[in-house]
Amino acid sequence: MLQLLKTPMRVLPAALLIAGISLLGTTQLSAAEFKWPKYFNVIAPTVGTANHSLDVAWTSEFSAKTGVRVRVLPTPNGYARTTWLNSNQGKLSLYQPSDYFAQMEGIEGYASRVAGPSDTRVMYVNLVTPWGYMVRGDSKIKSIKDIKSSTKVAFYSGSSFISTGAKAVLAYAGVKLSDATKVEVGSYPANTAIIVEGRADVAFTSPISGTSYKAEAGPNGIRWLGINRGDSGFAAYRKLQAGYVPTKTVSGPKSAIGIVMDHAFQTQHVRASESADFVYNLTKWLDQNHDTFKGKFVHAKMMTVKNLVAYLDQGMLEPLHEGTIKYLKEKGVWKASYQARQDKILTIVNKRIAIFQDALDAADKLNTTKGQKLYRKIYTVPDNKNWQAFWKDYKKQRGLTKTFGEEIAAIK
Repeated sequence: MLQLLKTPMRVLPAALLIAGISLLGTTQLSAAEFKWPKYFNVIAPTVGTANHSLDVAWTSEFSAKTGVRVRVLPTPNGYARTTWLNSNQGKLSLYQPSDYFAQMEGIEGYASRVAGPSDTRVMYVNLVTPWGYMVRGDSKIKSIKDIKSSTKVAFYSGSSFISTGAKAVLAYAGVKLSDATKVEVGSYPANTAIIVEGRADVAFTSPISGTSYKAEAGPNGIRWLGINRGDSGFAAYRKLQAGYVPTKTVSGPKSAIGIVMDHAFQTQHVRASESADFVYNLTKWLDQNHDTFKGKFVHAKMMTVKNLVAYLDQGMLEPLHEGTIKYLKEKGVWKASYQARQDKILTIVNKRIAIFQDALDAADKLNTTKGQKLYRKIYTVPDNKNWQAFWKDYKKQRGLTKTFGEEIAAIK
C-alpha cells in the first residue's frame, strides 16, 4: 500500500546534514557556505490533526539538529493555510490536491486576493492520507447507498475539500444537495465530535486524525463507509472528488483498516519565489534524517522521498518547486516524463493566475470608476456576491470553461 512505502535512511554526521548543492552552478556547497535562516514558521492544520502532529515531530528534531528556531502555526481553517503562506507568515504550508484545485478555481474561501490562484509549489510529501465517511458504531447506515435526504450530514465550511467531500457523498447516494439535511459545524474536531454525540449521521474526515482515534475509543465506537468504483453513483462522486486515489486503508484506528477510501498525497507547499537553495537543503535534510524523527509520530513513516516518487508515478496534480526537483535529480529519481507533466501543469497554472490577476484589476476599475453600474459594489473578498458573479463570468469570458480538475485530468 502507498502508506507503507519506506526505505532505510542513512543518518549522516551533523556537518553534512546542512550541505547543499547550489542551483546556480554545479559546485557543491560546504556546510559553512550554506546558512539556514535563524528561524521560520511552518503553517499547519489545527491541533489534533495528523499533519499538525507530524509537523511538530519533524520540526522539533530539525531545530535540535540545526539550531534553527522553527515554530508550527496551527490555522483556524483550510483557507488560512494558503492566505498565511502567500502573506509570508510561514515558509511551508500543508496542502492536498483538492485544496490546490479549489485555490486554482478561486472559489469559496479562496475567492480572495491573497488566497486565490497563485504560484505555490510542492516541496515534500507529508502523508498519504485516507479520507472517508464516518458513522457511529451503532448507526443503521451500512453503506453510502443507505444515505437518504433525511440523513444528517456534517458540513464544515472552513475547508473547501471537507465541504466538497460532504457534497460528494450525497451525489454518490443520489441525494440532491437542496434536499439534504445539513448540520453545520465550526471546526475540524467538531466535524467528528458531532458523530460521536449523535447530532449527525455521517461526516467526511480522516481516520488518521487524533479525533478519529478518540471517537473509536468512545462507548459507541465508529464505522467507515467504503467506496466502490463499480457503484452506479461513483461517477457523480468522482466528478466532485478529484485529486484522490482509492485504495484499502492500512493506517488509522482498527475500524478503518481494510476499508476502501480515497487517499490524498498531502504535501508541504512553498511559494514559487522561495529560495531554491533553502528548498533543496530542507528536502535533503528531511530525506537524510528521516530515521531520526520517523518514530516520534505514528504516521511519520510516510514522510519519505519514496512516497513523493509514488505521487509522481500516480500522476502529480501540482507542480514541484525547482529546489525539490534539483534534489530528486541528484538522487537519480527524476524522470523526463515528470518534467513533461510539470511543464504542462505550469502552463495551466500560469494561465489561471494571469486571468485571476486581470479579474482583480478589472474589478478594481469598476469599483472605483464613477458612472459604472457596479461602482463601489465589488469588493474582492469571498463573501461579496457581486465579486463572485463577476469572477465567474470573467472566467467564461477568458475561456476557462473547464474546471482546473478537468484540465489536469486531460493532460496526456
